[in-house]
Amino acid sequence: MATPIAACAILVGAGPLLAQTSRIPDDAVGLAVGLDALRWQGSLDLHQEFADYAAMGITWLRTDLNWATVQRDGPDSFDWSEMDRIADLAAAHDISLLPVAGSTPKWAWQDPEGPSPPKDPEAFERFMQAAVSRYSARGIDTWEIWNEPNLQGPFPPQPDAKAFAVLLRAGHAGIKAADPEATVILGGLAAVRRTTLLGQPAAIAATEFLATVYDEGAGDSFDALGFHPYTGDDLPDLEAMDNSWAMMAGPIRDIMIAHGDADKKIWITEYGAPTNESHGGVSEARQAEMVTASVQLARSTDWIGPVFWYGYRDLDTDVTDRESWFGIMTMNGRAKPARQALESIILP
Repeated sequence: MATPIAACAILVGAGPLLAQTSRIPDDAVGLAVGLDALRWQGSLDLHQEFADYAAMGITWLRTDLNWATVQRDGPDSFDWSEMDRIADLAAAHDISLLPVAGSTPKWAWQDPEGPSPPKDPEAFERFMQAAVSRYSARGIDTWEIWNEPNLQGPFPPQPDAKAFAVLLRAGHAGIKAADPEATVILGGLAAVRRTTLLGQPAAIAATEFLATVYDEGAGDSFDALGFHPYTGDDLPDLEAMDNSWAMMAGPIRDIMIAHGDADKKIWITEYGAPTNESHGGVSEARQAEMVTASVQLARSTDWIGPVFWYGYRDLDTDVTDRESWFGIMTMNGRAKPARQALESIILP
């Protein structure tokens, strides 16, 4: 999850690229649900959850495609069972998937002592080619490369824009080799300030990160930019200085335009707010307001693409853990007002 901040230098470089058009329409509204919220559920529970997505009118679901799980046993092994299960249930309920590929398997680590980018980027290229070859026949034509790669957690041991640019180019090559018409999303950047931990970057500002990706020659390796403009308890605002949506409208868009990418959309591949109000979250009523405001603003802004609301169900009842409170449903299945707000947008 991310917190807002502003900006960095704009660097000029690579030429324009004609962005590939996704089957996911620009005005689409979907759900973003982490893999760990799905993978451990029994078949009946998971079926019921997907049925509830469909009842809300959800037709687009963003979730993880975990490279480390699929190829846990080595470069020649593929276990697609986890993703097949999700893809099959999605298809049964007329829901299309936006897979977010990431997480390097241990055998591919650059540093054998701990999680790190792959020592051979072509291993990721081969993985993406295999994934697209398998799932394009199921109608999946849009792929997001990594989640919040400018944060230490998703991109250990520390975020590295140069290393990510290499992965982005490799992933793009693998995707396009299997499906030249596929759409590639640069994995949703967290709207954060640069921070350090023990002398190493724990987070790199989204603006700095994106500028480096362009500087490294990866500007032609994505068709749209993913962004996670979390705003705390503020409503989305394209003009307020400390609002993450204003970061998109200003410095992020400026960087893209300076590199000839004015026509590329910014996809909100995660947006939401936790409702642990007693410990810094928002009220349930405010969460519902944010659902409506975010979609209205996105749909009235021509350079913003689809919006994926994060997430579906609360993951715990510990009010001190904000990450567990982003659902539009409580853990015990009670609908929050945000669910009705989302339904009113999606359902005719």
